[in-house]
Order: sequence, then structure tokens, then C-alpha cells
Amino acid sequence: MLLAFIKKDLLHLLRDKKEVMILVAMPFILITILGFALGGVTNQETKLDIAVAVVDQGDVAEDLQLLEEWMTCQNIPEAAQTHIKEAAEQSSLPEILVDQVMKKELSELLTVTEEKSLTKTLEEEKYAAVLSFPKNYRYETWKQQFFDAEEANKEFELFLNEENGLEANVVSDLIENFTSQMLLFTVLNKDVQMAGQTPPDFASFAEEIKGEKVTLDGKDPIGSFDYFAVGMSVMFALYVVSFVAGYAYHEKRTFVYDRVLLANAPPWLYGASKWISAVLVVFVQLCVLFGLSALLYKVYWPNVVHFLLITFLFSCVIGSFAVLITALNYRFETERISTMFSGFLVSILAFLGGSFIPWHDVSEVMWKIGSYTPNGAALQGYLQSMQGDTLGDLMDPLLTLGVTAVLLLVIAVSLFPKRRLR
Repeated sequence: MLLAFIKKDLLHLLRDKKEVMILVAMPFILITILGFALGGVTNQETKLDIAVAVVDQGDVAEDLQLLEEWMTCQNIPEAAQTHIKEAAEQSSLPEILVDQVMKKELSELLTVTEEKSLTKTLEEEKYAAVLSFPKNYRYETWKQQFFDAEEANKEFELFLNEENGLEANVVSDLIENFTSQMLLFTVLNKDVQMAGQTPPDFASFAEEIKGEKVTLDGKDPIGSFDYFAVGMSVMFALYVVSFVAGYAYHEKRTFVYDRVLLANAPPWLYGASKWISAVLVVFVQLCVLFGLSALLYKVYWPNVVHFLLITFLFSCVIGSFAVLITALNYRFETERISTMFSGFLVSILAFLGGSFIPWHDVSEVMWKIGSYTPNGAALQGYLQSMQGDTLGDLMDPLLTLGVTAVLLLVIAVSLFPKRRLR
């Protein structure tokens, strides 16, 4: 008899074309619209290929020779000259910044081209930034760095292309970060030099100036289609509650439920059929939506088992919700509760759960609140699974879903009428 009840519910859904459109077609349309329109809302990875020109009018060997001649004129001992030259060569800013950082560490982000003429290079619109080192720049800097000579009268220049605002800002931030690190190195180098010890290697400082993908919690980035595929899917799964509860009340109104009781079928069997029907409908609905998203928008899951586990538990929550709303409809002899659920509570839960807004990027408080809603817990579990989290990392959302499913079902059973209410 249970299988007959479930078959009846599923056939009724398939005959209701409007409901199928709401449960499958509508969320997929919204996934498409929001995925394209709101891609910048999420922390989707953006790949940059920034063209940078370097105009270097100096030469490290020539400047080292000038430094040696100057130290000889200043009567600096030869032993000290050797240490200073070694330190100077290691701290040559153009070589470290251009060769080690920009060309090596940030090769995936920057395309560095060495040019000869500064005037002609500035006329090139393809460059987001132009870095210029004047003649004898190293020599002047070393004198000021090691001997506290008068402030260097030569400085390197950075020209930014305003038409490439994002790329230019990236280069500007890079240079600012590098010069801060270089200043720290200079202070340490001077202290070591005065103590007569081996000068430190700047490589350890330069290693910190690397490009990296900035993502949610340092994990794999979540794209707009990834986020809204999950957000819209868990939101529209909630509409299954009102569909199942509304159809159940229709059966009560047409005396189907009374005939079930007259056939000596226990009320729990009827309630169980509604729970299983809702679970099956939601499970299939989510698999279809995520399957289409994977096929058309490359929304993939690193671990299918985690995906199926979250989907099953969330489906159980929706099934328990459906039985609870059905029980309330029966007990209060009205369909308004299921109508209010689909017209009001779904929107509230979707908002709190983060279906429309990625709360993690906006408000930690709202992100935490959303984790206690069934759809929010499912959404966060799905996102963690997308980022490759382990089963242990998923325990919080899984536990929330499991406890919610059981709690709602216990309340529903206590409210479900045992006989017809007059």
C-alpha cells in the first residue's frame, strides 16, 4: 500500500506541468541569469595578463665599479669593500624586482618587456605600467644605503596607464609591497654589516612577494555559476514542501484521506508516503538541476559521495517539512499554512540562507545565521564540497541537516491527526 501511495503522488506531480516548470525550469533560468549578470558578486577567479615595460639605463657592473672607486677615494679598507660589494650586488633593486620577482615569481601574472627609449615606450598603449631606472641609479642608492651619504638624487619612476586601471593598480601595489620589504632588508643588512657578519640573502624576502589566488578561506575559488546553481537549487527545493502539503490537503478535501482511514490503513503510513514522495522528488530535482549545471556551466563536484550525502540529508529535511506542513493543514483545517509557506517563508529562508547574497563576503553574522537554516546548511555544505573539503570538514552542515530532519519529523508525527477531526 505504501508503494501505491508513493506512485500516486509521483504521477500527480508528473501530470502537473506548472509544478514541474516551477521546480525545474524556473531555478535553471535563474541560475543562467544570475550566473551571467552577477559574476562579480562572488570570488570567482580572474586571470590577468599585465603587460609591463622596463627601461633600465644603468648597468650593475658599471655601478659596482663606480662604487669601488668611490670607496677607494674614501679610504675604505679593502676587506670592508669586499663585504659591501657583495651586499650591494645582492641588494640591487632592479635585478631583484625585475628579474626575480616580476619575471620569475609573477610570470603567470606579468609579461615584462625590456625597452630602450622611455619616450617611445610611454607612447605605447599596450603597457599597463612602465618602470624606469635612470643611469647610475644603483650607485647612488648604494652610497645612501651603506654610508648614509646625501639622499640619492636618482629615483626610479613608475608610470601607470589610466586606461588599464585594474592592471595598473596591481602593479602599483606590487611595487609598494616590494619597496617596503626592501626597506626592511636594507635596515637588517646595515646592522649585519656593522657587526661584520655575512649579509643576509634577499631571496627569503622576495619569496613573500608572490601572486596567489585569493579565494574563500584560501581554498579553490567559487564561481558565479557554482554559487547560484547551489543557491537557486536549494531555494526551489523548498517549494516541494508546499506542493506535497497542498496536494495532501486536496486529498483530505476530496475525502481521499478518509477512505484511507476507512481501509484500516494507519495514518502513519499515509504520512510516510508523503515523506518518501517529497524526499524522492527533491532528490531527483537537485540531481537534474546540478546535472544540467555541470553539462552547460561546468559546475563540478570533486567528491560525488559528499554531494549525494548532502543531497540525501537535505531531501530528508524537505520531506520532514512537507509532513509537518501537511499535519498543520489537517489539524487547523486550512490550506493557508502551505500557501503562506510558499509565499512568505520560502523567501525568508532563501534570504537568510544565502541563495541571493553570498553572506560570507558580506557579513560573517549573516553567514552564521544562515548555517542554522536547512537550505543555508545545505548551501554551505555544497560549497565546502565544491572546494574539496573532507567529510570531517562537512560535519557541521551534515549534523544540522540530520538533526533538523529528525526534529521536524518528530513534531510532525505528534501533530498528525490520528482520526478525522470534526
